[in-house]
Amino acid sequence: MRRRTTVSLLLCTALALPGPLAVADEGKPGKVVLPGVPERLDARQKCTAFKGRATSEAPWTRGALGLDQVWALSQGRGVTVAVVGTGVSDAPAVLAGRVKALGDAGEDCVGRGTFQAGLVAGATTPGQGFSGVAPQAQILAVRGTGERGDPDPGRLAAGVREAAQAGARVITVTAPLDGADKAVRDALAVAAKKDALVVVPAAADSVPPGTTAGQAKPAPAAPPGALAVLDTGPQGTRPDTAPGFTRADLTAPGDALVGPGPVGDGKWTGSGASLAAAVAAGTAALVRSYHPELTAPQVRERLLRTAYPGDLPALDPYGAVAGVTAAAAPAAAARPEPVRLGTPPETAGARNTALLVAAGATATVLLVVLLGAVLPRGRARRWRPGRLGPEGPGTPRTP
Repeated sequence: MRRRTTVSLLLCTALALPGPLAVADEGKPGKVVLPGVPERLDARQKCTAFKGRATSEAPWTRGALGLDQVWALSQGRGVTVAVVGTGVSDAPAVLAGRVKALGDAGEDCVGRGTFQAGLVAGATTPGQGFSGVAPQAQILAVRGTGERGDPDPGRLAAGVREAAQAGARVITVTAPLDGADKAVRDALAVAAKKDALVVVPAAADSVPPGTTAGQAKPAPAAPPGALAVLDTGPQGTRPDTAPGFTRADLTAPGDALVGPGPVGDGKWTGSGASLAAAVAAGTAALVRSYHPELTAPQVRERLLRTAYPGDLPALDPYGAVAGVTAAAAPAAAARPEPVRLGTPPETAGARNTALLVAAGATATVLLVVLLGAVLPRGRARRWRPGRLGPEGPGTPRTP
Protein backbone atom coordinates (compact mmCIF):
# COMPACT_ATOMS: atom_id res chain seq x y z
CA MET A 1 0.00 0.00 0.00
CA ARG A 2 1.39 3.39 -0.91
CA ARG A 3 1.89 5.81 1.93
CA ARG A 4 -0.36 8.81 2.44
CA THR A 5 0.56 12.35 3.49
CA THR A 6 -0.27 13.34 7.05
CA VAL A 7 -3.95 14.18 6.68
CA SER A 8 -4.34 13.46 10.40
CA LEU A 9 -1.68 16.08 11.12
CA LEU A 10 -3.60 18.58 9.01
CA LEU A 11 -6.80 17.92 10.93
CA CYS A 12 -5.17 18.01 14.37
CA THR A 13 -3.22 21.21 13.82
CA ALA A 14 -6.27 22.86 12.29
CA LEU A 15 -8.02 22.64 15.65
CA ALA A 16 -5.55 25.12 17.13
CA LEU A 17 -6.37 27.87 14.63
CA PRO A 18 -8.35 31.01 15.56
CA GLY A 19 -11.33 30.50 13.28
CA PRO A 20 -12.42 28.32 10.38
CA LEU A 21 -10.12 27.11 7.65
CA ALA A 22 -10.64 28.21 4.08
CA VAL A 23 -10.27 26.18 0.94
CA ALA A 24 -10.86 29.24 -1.14
CA ASP A 25 -12.62 27.88 -4.20
CA GLU A 26 -14.99 25.33 -2.66
CA GLY A 27 -18.04 27.42 -3.47
CA LYS A 28 -20.00 26.05 -0.50
CA PRO A 29 -22.88 28.03 1.05
CA GLY A 30 -21.48 30.66 3.39
CA LYS A 31 -18.01 30.45 1.85
CA VAL A 32 -16.37 33.40 0.15
CA VAL A 33 -15.54 32.35 -3.40
CA LEU A 34 -12.28 34.02 -4.34
CA PRO A 35 -11.20 34.93 -7.87
CA GLY A 36 -8.37 33.00 -9.49
CA VAL A 37 -5.09 34.87 -9.90
CA PRO A 38 -3.96 34.73 -13.57
CA GLU A 39 -0.65 33.28 -14.75
CA ARG A 40 -0.41 35.62 -17.71
CA LEU A 41 -2.55 38.05 -19.72
CA ASP A 42 -3.16 37.99 -23.44
CA ALA A 43 -2.93 41.06 -25.64
CA ARG A 44 -6.63 41.85 -25.25
CA GLN A 45 -6.63 41.83 -21.45
CA LYS A 46 -5.95 44.89 -19.35
CA CYS A 47 -3.75 44.77 -16.27
CA THR A 48 -5.36 43.14 -13.25
CA ALA A 49 -7.33 45.84 -11.45
CA PHE A 50 -9.88 43.82 -9.45
CA LYS A 51 -9.24 44.10 -5.71
CA GLY A 52 -10.07 40.52 -4.88
CA ARG A 53 -12.56 39.61 -2.15
CA ALA A 54 -12.32 40.10 1.58
CA THR A 55 -12.18 37.02 3.80
CA SER A 56 -11.21 36.55 7.43
CA GLU A 57 -10.88 32.78 7.18
CA ALA A 58 -7.52 31.11 7.67
CA PRO A 59 -6.27 29.22 4.58
CA TRP A 60 -5.97 25.46 4.97
CA THR A 61 -2.19 25.78 4.68
CA ARG A 62 -1.90 27.60 8.01
CA GLY A 63 -2.93 24.51 9.94
CA ALA A 64 -1.38 21.96 7.59
CA LEU A 65 2.03 23.62 7.89
CA GLY A 66 1.80 24.32 11.63
CA LEU A 67 2.61 27.98 11.09
CA ASP A 68 1.30 29.19 14.45
CA GLN A 69 3.75 26.85 16.17
CA VAL A 70 6.80 27.68 14.07
CA TRP A 71 6.21 31.46 14.33
CA ALA A 72 7.04 31.22 18.04
CA LEU A 73 10.59 30.40 16.89
CA SER A 74 11.09 32.22 13.60
CA GLN A 75 9.20 34.58 11.32
CA GLY A 76 11.96 35.16 8.79
CA ARG A 77 13.31 38.42 10.20
CA GLY A 78 16.48 39.62 8.48
CA VAL A 79 16.14 37.40 5.40
CA THR A 80 15.46 38.71 1.89
CA VAL A 81 13.60 36.43 -0.51
CA ALA A 82 13.68 37.27 -4.21
CA VAL A 83 10.57 36.55 -6.29
CA VAL A 84 11.59 36.33 -9.96
CA GLY A 85 8.47 36.58 -12.08
CA THR A 86 5.82 39.07 -13.12
CA GLY A 87 6.85 41.71 -10.57
CA VAL A 88 5.59 42.46 -7.05
CA SER A 89 3.31 45.28 -5.97
CA ASP A 90 3.57 46.59 -2.41
CA ALA A 91 0.04 47.99 -2.56
CA PRO A 92 -1.50 45.17 -0.44
CA ALA A 93 -1.22 45.91 3.27
CA VAL A 94 0.35 42.50 3.90
CA LEU A 95 3.39 43.52 1.80
CA ALA A 96 3.51 47.27 2.36
CA GLY A 97 6.95 48.63 3.20
CA ARG A 98 8.77 45.32 2.71
CA VAL A 99 9.20 45.14 -1.07
CA LYS A 100 12.34 46.32 -2.85
CA ALA A 101 12.28 46.12 -6.65
CA LEU A 102 14.97 45.92 -9.31
CA GLY A 103 14.13 48.03 -12.36
CA ASP A 104 10.45 47.91 -13.30
CA ALA A 105 9.69 44.85 -11.14
CA GLY A 106 7.81 47.01 -8.63
CA GLU A 107 4.85 46.93 -11.03
CA ASP A 108 2.83 43.74 -11.43
CA CYS A 109 0.38 43.93 -14.32
CA VAL A 110 -0.60 40.26 -13.97
CA GLY A 111 -0.74 39.74 -10.21
CA ARG A 112 1.01 36.37 -10.08
CA GLY A 113 4.25 37.67 -8.61
CA THR A 114 2.43 39.62 -5.89
CA PHE A 115 0.49 36.48 -5.02
CA GLN A 116 3.74 34.50 -4.76
CA ALA A 117 5.34 37.19 -2.60
CA GLY A 118 2.31 37.09 -0.30
CA LEU A 119 2.71 33.34 0.13
CA VAL A 120 6.36 33.87 1.03
CA ALA A 121 6.12 36.86 3.36
CA GLY A 122 2.59 38.24 3.71
CA ALA A 123 2.27 39.88 7.14
CA THR A 124 -0.18 38.87 9.83
CA THR A 125 -2.83 41.57 10.21
CA PRO A 126 -5.75 41.90 12.65
CA GLY A 127 -9.05 40.47 11.51
CA GLN A 128 -7.80 38.03 8.90
CA GLY A 129 -6.46 34.51 8.97
CA PHE A 130 -4.13 34.87 6.00
CA SER A 131 -0.39 35.18 6.42
CA GLY A 132 2.65 34.24 4.43
CA VAL A 133 5.00 31.55 5.72
CA ALA A 134 7.68 34.05 6.82
CA PRO A 135 5.72 37.21 7.72
CA GLN A 136 8.79 39.24 8.74
CA ALA A 137 10.96 38.45 5.72
CA GLN A 138 11.76 41.08 3.08
CA ILE A 139 10.87 40.69 -0.61
CA LEU A 140 13.10 41.52 -3.56
CA ALA A 141 11.04 41.83 -6.75
CA VAL A 142 12.89 40.83 -9.94
CA ARG A 143 11.45 40.75 -13.45
CA GLY A 144 11.61 37.24 -14.92
CA THR A 145 8.85 37.36 -17.54
CA GLY A 146 7.40 39.80 -20.00
CA GLU A 147 5.19 42.56 -18.59
CA ARG A 148 2.10 40.45 -19.21
CA GLY A 149 3.62 37.26 -17.85
CA ASP A 150 4.94 35.99 -21.20
CA PRO A 151 7.41 33.14 -20.58
CA ASP A 152 11.02 34.13 -21.18
CA PRO A 153 13.59 31.48 -20.10
CA GLY A 154 16.53 33.80 -20.77
CA ARG A 155 15.04 36.57 -18.68
CA LEU A 156 14.19 34.11 -15.91
CA ALA A 157 17.81 32.92 -15.73
CA ALA A 158 19.04 36.51 -15.79
CA GLY A 159 16.63 37.30 -12.95
CA VAL A 160 18.16 34.59 -10.78
CA ARG A 161 21.61 36.04 -11.40
CA GLU A 162 20.44 39.59 -10.61
CA ALA A 163 18.69 38.46 -7.43
CA ALA A 164 21.80 36.70 -6.17
CA GLN A 165 24.02 39.68 -6.96
CA ALA A 166 21.57 41.96 -5.13
CA GLY A 167 21.97 39.95 -1.92
CA ALA A 168 18.88 37.74 -1.78
CA ARG A 169 19.48 34.74 0.48
CA VAL A 170 16.55 32.76 -0.98
CA ILE A 171 15.37 32.99 -4.60
CA THR A 172 12.16 31.55 -6.04
CA VAL A 173 10.98 31.70 -9.65
CA THR A 174 7.67 31.58 -11.45
CA ALA A 175 8.45 28.75 -13.91
CA PRO A 176 10.64 25.63 -14.06
CA LEU A 177 14.32 26.09 -14.88
CA ASP A 178 16.02 23.83 -17.42
CA GLY A 179 19.17 22.38 -15.90
CA ALA A 180 20.53 21.68 -19.40
CA ASP A 181 20.46 25.39 -20.31
CA LYS A 182 23.91 27.01 -20.01
CA ALA A 183 22.43 30.36 -19.01
CA VAL A 184 20.58 28.63 -16.18
CA ARG A 185 23.69 26.76 -15.03
CA ASP A 186 25.69 29.99 -15.08
CA ALA A 187 23.01 31.76 -13.05
CA LEU A 188 22.99 28.93 -10.48
CA ALA A 189 26.78 29.20 -10.25
CA VAL A 190 26.44 32.88 -9.34
CA ALA A 191 23.76 32.02 -6.77
CA ALA A 192 26.03 29.35 -5.27
CA LYS A 193 28.93 31.82 -5.05
CA LYS A 194 26.66 34.32 -3.28
CA ASP A 195 25.29 31.60 -0.94
CA ALA A 196 21.70 31.99 -2.17
CA LEU A 197 19.30 29.04 -2.13
CA VAL A 198 17.31 28.77 -5.38
CA VAL A 199 13.84 27.20 -5.03
CA VAL A 200 12.12 26.27 -8.29
CA PRO A 201 8.83 24.66 -9.35
CA ALA A 202 9.32 21.08 -10.52
CA ALA A 203 6.39 21.39 -12.94
CA ALA A 204 4.54 24.08 -14.88
CA ASP A 205 1.49 25.61 -13.23
CA SER A 206 -0.71 24.55 -16.15
CA VAL A 207 -0.46 22.75 -19.47
CA PRO A 208 -0.33 24.86 -22.66
CA PRO A 209 -3.74 25.85 -24.05
CA GLY A 210 -5.25 23.23 -26.33
CA THR A 211 -3.28 20.32 -24.84
CA THR A 212 -3.84 17.79 -22.07
CA ALA A 213 -1.45 16.67 -19.34
CA GLY A 214 -0.78 13.48 -21.29
CA GLN A 215 0.09 15.38 -24.47
CA ALA A 216 2.29 18.06 -22.90
CA LYS A 217 5.99 17.42 -22.36
CA PRO A 218 7.02 17.23 -18.71
CA ALA A 219 8.95 20.12 -17.26
CA PRO A 220 12.73 19.72 -17.64
CA ALA A 221 14.89 18.60 -14.74
CA ALA A 222 15.97 21.45 -12.51
CA PRO A 223 19.68 22.28 -12.29
CA PRO A 224 21.75 20.60 -9.57
CA GLY A 225 21.77 22.62 -6.39
CA ALA A 226 18.29 24.05 -6.89
CA LEU A 227 15.46 22.76 -4.68
CA ALA A 228 12.73 21.46 -7.02
CA VAL A 229 9.27 21.57 -5.41
CA LEU A 230 6.08 19.84 -6.52
CA ASP A 231 2.57 21.00 -5.63
CA THR A 232 0.00 19.03 -3.62
CA GLY A 233 -3.49 19.84 -2.38
CA PRO A 234 -5.27 19.61 1.00
CA GLN A 235 -5.35 15.80 0.76
CA GLY A 236 -1.67 15.56 -0.14
CA THR A 237 -2.25 14.49 -3.76
CA ARG A 238 -1.99 15.86 -7.29
CA PRO A 239 -4.77 15.33 -9.83
CA ASP A 240 -4.11 13.19 -12.89
CA THR A 241 -4.54 16.32 -15.02
CA ALA A 242 -1.64 18.10 -13.30
CA PRO A 243 1.34 19.01 -15.54
CA GLY A 244 4.12 16.43 -15.62
CA PHE A 245 7.60 16.76 -14.16
CA THR A 246 10.97 15.11 -14.61
CA ARG A 247 12.57 15.51 -11.18
CA ALA A 248 11.32 16.75 -7.83
CA ASP A 249 12.97 16.94 -4.41
CA LEU A 250 10.08 17.93 -2.18
CA THR A 251 6.33 18.50 -2.11
CA ALA A 252 4.57 21.49 -0.58
CA PRO A 253 1.03 22.89 -0.57
CA GLY A 254 0.27 24.34 -3.98
CA ASP A 255 -3.45 23.83 -4.63
CA ALA A 256 -6.31 26.14 -3.62
CA LEU A 257 -3.93 28.59 -1.93
CA VAL A 258 -4.98 32.05 -0.76
CA GLY A 259 -2.96 35.22 -1.24
CA PRO A 260 -3.01 38.92 -2.13
CA GLY A 261 -3.43 40.51 -5.53
CA PRO A 262 -1.66 43.54 -6.98
CA VAL A 263 -4.42 46.00 -6.02
CA GLY A 264 -6.20 46.48 -2.69
CA ASP A 265 -6.42 44.12 0.26
CA GLY A 266 -8.80 41.48 -1.06
CA LYS A 267 -7.68 37.89 -1.51
CA TRP A 268 -7.28 35.63 -4.51
CA THR A 269 -6.82 31.91 -4.98
CA GLY A 270 -4.29 30.07 -7.09
CA SER A 271 -2.73 26.68 -7.76
CA GLY A 272 0.50 25.39 -9.23
CA ALA A 273 4.02 24.23 -8.52
CA SER A 274 5.37 27.80 -8.59
CA LEU A 275 3.14 28.55 -5.60
CA ALA A 276 4.40 25.45 -3.80
CA ALA A 277 7.92 26.71 -4.49
CA ALA A 278 6.97 30.05 -2.89
CA VAL A 279 5.77 28.21 0.23
CA ALA A 280 9.05 26.28 0.38
CA ALA A 281 11.01 29.52 -0.15
CA GLY A 282 9.20 31.06 2.82
CA THR A 283 10.17 28.04 4.90
CA ALA A 284 13.79 28.44 3.80
CA ALA A 285 13.59 32.03 5.05
CA LEU A 286 12.41 30.77 8.45
CA VAL A 287 15.38 28.41 8.60
CA ARG A 288 17.94 31.01 7.47
CA SER A 289 16.64 33.45 10.09
CA TYR A 290 16.74 30.89 12.94
CA HIS A 291 19.98 29.23 11.81
CA PRO A 292 22.04 32.06 10.26
CA GLU A 293 25.18 29.91 10.44
CA LEU A 294 23.87 27.48 7.81
CA THR A 295 24.96 27.78 4.19
CA ALA A 296 22.49 27.53 1.31
CA PRO A 297 23.37 23.86 0.62
CA GLN A 298 22.94 23.10 4.33
CA VAL A 299 19.51 24.78 4.36
CA ARG A 300 18.48 22.73 1.33
CA GLU A 301 19.67 19.54 3.02
CA ARG A 302 17.86 20.46 6.23
CA LEU A 303 14.57 20.99 4.40
CA LEU A 304 14.91 17.51 2.90
CA ARG A 305 16.07 15.72 6.05
CA THR A 306 13.29 17.09 8.25
CA ALA A 307 10.50 16.53 5.71
CA TYR A 308 7.72 14.00 6.23
CA PRO A 309 8.67 10.76 4.45
CA GLY A 310 6.61 9.66 1.47
CA ASP A 311 6.72 8.97 -2.26
CA LEU A 312 8.35 12.39 -2.22
CA PRO A 313 9.28 14.09 1.07
CA ALA A 314 6.62 16.58 2.25
CA LEU A 315 7.64 19.99 3.60
CA ASP A 316 7.58 20.39 7.40
CA PRO A 317 8.34 23.99 8.44
CA TYR A 318 8.45 23.30 12.19
CA GLY A 319 10.72 20.33 11.73
CA ALA A 320 12.98 22.35 9.43
CA VAL A 321 13.37 25.12 12.00
CA ALA A 322 13.40 23.22 15.29
CA GLY A 323 13.97 19.58 14.44
CA VAL A 324 17.07 17.48 14.72
CA THR A 325 18.11 16.36 11.25
CA ALA A 326 18.24 12.65 10.50
CA ALA A 327 19.30 10.72 7.43
CA ALA A 328 18.75 12.59 4.19
CA ALA A 329 15.37 11.99 2.59
CA PRO A 330 15.69 10.49 -0.88
CA ALA A 331 14.91 12.69 -3.86
CA ALA A 332 13.03 11.28 -6.80
CA ALA A 333 15.29 10.10 -9.58
CA ALA A 334 15.12 11.80 -12.94
CA ARG A 335 12.38 10.34 -15.10
CA PRO A 336 11.99 10.63 -18.88
CA GLU A 337 8.20 10.53 -18.64
CA PRO A 338 5.86 12.56 -16.42
CA VAL A 339 4.93 10.91 -13.16
CA ARG A 340 2.31 11.90 -10.62
CA LEU A 341 1.58 11.19 -7.01
CA GLY A 342 -1.58 9.11 -7.22
CA THR A 343 -2.04 8.77 -3.46
CA PRO A 344 -0.56 10.84 -0.67
CA PRO A 345 2.27 9.41 1.45
CA GLU A 346 1.41 7.88 4.82
CA THR A 347 3.59 9.28 7.58
CA ALA A 348 1.52 8.42 10.62
CA GLY A 349 1.91 4.71 9.91
CA ALA A 350 5.63 5.12 9.47
CA ARG A 351 5.94 6.84 12.83
CA ASN A 352 3.82 4.16 14.54
CA THR A 353 5.99 1.43 13.04
CA ALA A 354 9.11 3.21 14.25
CA LEU A 355 7.68 3.44 17.77
CA LEU A 356 6.79 -0.26 17.79
CA VAL A 357 10.28 -1.20 16.61
CA ALA A 358 11.86 1.00 19.28
CA ALA A 359 9.63 -0.49 21.99
CA GLY A 360 10.47 -4.02 20.86
CA ALA A 361 14.18 -3.27 20.89
CA THR A 362 13.96 -1.80 24.40
CA ALA A 363 12.06 -4.85 25.70
CA THR A 364 14.68 -7.16 24.19
CA VAL A 365 17.54 -5.30 25.90
CA LEU A 366 15.73 -5.41 29.27
CA LEU A 367 15.08 -9.14 28.88
CA VAL A 368 18.77 -9.83 28.15
CA VAL A 369 19.82 -7.81 31.21
CA LEU A 370 17.29 -9.64 33.40
CA LEU A 371 18.40 -13.06 32.23
CA GLY A 372 22.03 -12.09 32.75
CA ALA A 373 21.25 -11.42 36.41
CA VAL A 374 18.87 -14.34 37.08
CA LEU A 375 20.58 -17.27 35.33
CA PRO A 376 23.81 -17.27 37.41
CA ARG A 377 21.81 -17.13 40.66
CA GLY A 378 19.54 -19.93 39.51
CA ARG A 379 22.46 -22.17 38.67
CA ALA A 380 24.09 -21.46 42.06
CA ARG A 381 20.92 -22.60 43.85
CA ARG A 382 20.46 -25.53 41.46
CA TRP A 383 17.16 -23.84 40.56
CA ARG A 384 15.75 -24.23 44.10
CA PRO A 385 13.71 -21.30 45.46
CA GLY A 386 15.63 -18.84 47.63
CA ARG A 387 14.62 -17.40 51.01
CA LEU A 388 15.04 -14.22 53.01
CA GLY A 389 17.12 -14.81 56.14
CA PRO A 390 20.13 -13.62 58.05
CA GLU A 391 22.34 -14.74 55.22
CA GLY A 392 20.57 -12.32 52.91
CA PRO A 393 18.20 -12.68 50.00
CA GLY A 394 18.71 -15.52 47.60
CA THR A 395 20.53 -17.79 50.12
CA PRO A 396 19.81 -21.45 49.19
CA ARG A 397 17.61 -23.33 51.62
CA THR A 398 19.34 -26.05 53.73
CA PRO A 399 17.91 -29.45 52.85
